[in-house]
Amino acid sequence: MHTTLPTHSLKVCRGAESCPHAVIGKDVSDSILDVLDRSGWAGYLASGVRPIRHHHQFRLAVASCPNGCSQPHIADFALIAAARIRLDPDACEACGLCVDACAEKALSLDGGIRIDQARCLGCTACVRVCPADALQSEETGYRVLLGGKLGRRPRLAHELGFFTLAESMTVLERVLGLLISAGRPGLRLGDLIETTGREKFDRMVRP
Repeated sequence: MHTTLPTHSLKVCRGAESCPHAVIGKDVSDSILDVLDRSGWAGYLASGVRPIRHHHQFRLAVASCPNGCSQPHIADFALIAAARIRLDPDACEACGLCVDACAEKALSLDGGIRIDQARCLGCTACVRVCPADALQSEETGYRVLLGGKLGRRPRLAHELGFFTLAESMTVLERVLGLLISAGRPGLRLGDLIETTGREKFDRMVRP
């Protein structure tokens, strides 16, 4: 006899309660579980797969900062808290603390404070150390990642974009709807994305 596991697995990092690196110190588990309940996912998977094993579960992860301790890059659906950083060059004192704090080397003081948006992960480390408020969190939200998995054919999750919590839950609802409509219980999201085509799939779930 094999023990049947729950139809989903949710990993939430400790930053949801208290962590000095947290961009958003909020536990969003209730919002995620509400979407899962409304989607009918549990009944759908349980009706088509027995026993439910680890590789059948819909795996979710929430990281409160880009360090990703909850392993968002190998989850079916994941949220990484992040911020959009706003610069105030006139307030900058060119102390260099932000440059030293940025692990991504996204900041420079050449000709005034500058930020390379392509490198920035929105971790707010620069904001926390700036003594002059020259860097501020203009907006916080979540980077949504889709389709990560391990196994024989592993796939790193790809990033859909930066969204509010409400928008992220809309994405989750649409993702679950597409998995259920595929009619193949146990199908991993990463495999569905590959067969559908990433660009087409992203258009179908984007809020």
